[in-house]
Formats: sequence, structure tokens, C-alpha cells
Amino acid sequence: MAKPVSLSAFIRRVDLSTLDLFVSICASGSIAAAALRGQLAVSSLSKRITLLEEAAGCALLERHARGVRPTAAGETLLRHARSLIAGVGDLYEDMRAFAQGRLGSVHIAASASAVELYLPEEIARFAASHPDISIDLIQRTSTEVLQAVRDGRADFGLCGSSDGGEGLERRPYRMDHLVLLTPPAHPLAREGSAGFSQALDHEQIGLLGSSQVQAMLETAAAEAGRSLRQRIRVASISSMCRMVESGLGIAVLPRGMVALAARRNRSRIVALTDSWAKLQLFVYARRFEQLSGPAAMMLSHLGRTRERHVAR
Repeated sequence: MAKPVSLSAFIRRVDLSTLDLFVSICASGSIAAAALRGQLAVSSLSKRITLLEEAAGCALLERHARGVRPTAAGETLLRHARSLIAGVGDLYEDMRAFAQGRLGSVHIAASASAVELYLPEEIARFAASHPDISIDLIQRTSTEVLQAVRDGRADFGLCGSSDGGEGLERRPYRMDHLVLLTPPAHPLAREGSAGFSQALDHEQIGLLGSSQVQAMLETAAAEAGRSLRQRIRVASISSMCRMVESGLGIAVLPRGMVALAARRNRSRIVALTDSWAKLQLFVYARRFEQLSGPAAMMLSHLGRTRERHVAR
């Protein structure tokens, strides 16, 4: 393979559409499939990959019996290509926002805990003081939040600690304590506090998907040599509260989320005494210093809110 060309020549040869097709090849493992997606002849796409390899000065794909896969150099190109494509996507959205008379937009991915407990009021305050910034908020599991940040579909994400956060930067956001929510007539409702081991004797309401709290409960049950009794699982925390109010079981939730349910007098809050019964939420980003202007403003707003919360 020839030596790589100069930077200026490399920039001229490596166009974004070719990088997008290279990402498609790596995702599908097939040049033919990527050519079909890009509405190109296979020979045309193969030629573009050859020119890309000549510009890089090294092989980017290796052939095997079932298709192709990236070489070590190809993996590096793939990572940079995804970042560049995501960056161009951000640029497009920002320019479209200016063309529509808006200052810009912020894309946030957040777990159920962040969405249902903190973000509505914080977004309302931010929107009131920044009427020209649009806000896109998606609720996902912690794993999906981190992937959205990594893929560039979200400027930043809010969720609990997760093994999927490698390569991302993070900052503390909020801390809450987990409690038991029980029906008023439940045996544990008479207790001011209880250990989670006591809850394992009773039917619990679970949360669908891979949530931080669900993972914590499964770990705690396994360490106690028990299994969770979760015959019913629902898709949202508000649904969990309604299930508890209906007498279908008890649930472990952040204290801040159950205050309204308790005020309706259809359920009771029991403090958990376990040392692990804390929910730490973080803000994740690919690089905080590289956030767009609107995203940086939103993050600064969240930081000021957090400081006021800690001060109280």
C-alpha cells in the first residue's frame, strides 16, 4: 500500500458521502448491501473504497467468507467517520434552526428518573428565559441514553452510573434516596423503615427495560440468595405508583418521585435502611467542551439548579 497523501490532498479525496458508505459497509458487513443502500453499483462503491485506502495509505477492509470487516485501521476510521457524520448532523440542525429564526436546539436523552422527577420544571425555566432555543427530549433506559450520546443523537444524556459509559465524560447531576412505596394496608406500611430483605418476602412491581434501579434490586436480591417477586412490570414510574395504589404490590422508587403518590393517601412511604439505597444521576457527554452553544447553555442551567439543590 502506498504512503498516505498529504493532509490537504486527504481532505480533498475523503468526502463525507464515502465515509457514510464506509460506515454502512462496516455495519452490514457487505459492500453489496451498502451499495444497494447508497443506490450505487457495487463496482462504483468498490472503486471509492480503493481510493479511500490509497488516501489513507493502508488497508481498511479485509475480506472473509461471509463478507468484509474493518481492519484495525478501518476501526479507527469508523470511529472518526461516525464522529464526523454526527458533527455534520449537528451543524445541519443548527443551520436549519437559524434559517427558521431560532437560535438553535438542544437534544437530550434521559432516563425515567431524570425525566419524571427533575427535567420538566428545569426545562420550563430554561425555555422561559431562552424562547429561541428548541429542546428535544427523549426518554430511554440508561444503556440507550449512553448510546444516544455516543452516536451523537443526543448532545448530552442524564442517567445513573452504567458500565456502558466508557469513553464518555460525566459529571454528577442529582442524588436521591430509594424508598419502598406500599399500599396503606400492607404489612410493611406500619414500619418507619425497613431493609430490602424484608421487601423480598412480598410481591413487587418492576420496571420494564434496563434501568439502574432494577439492576440494583436484582443485585441486592442475588446477594441475599433470593429472587425478586415481580409478576407485574410496567413501562413508567407513574404506572408503578398506580399499581401500588391498586394494591398489586410494593415498589422501590426514588423518594422524590413518590411524594405526590403519598399525598394522594393511597400509598405509604417506607425508608430503606440499606447502604446501597441511593440513586446517583450523572450528566454524560462525548466532550463537554465541544458542546454546541445552546447545549452548553442548557447544561450550565442544569448545573446552577443542581448547586441550589445541594445548598438546600
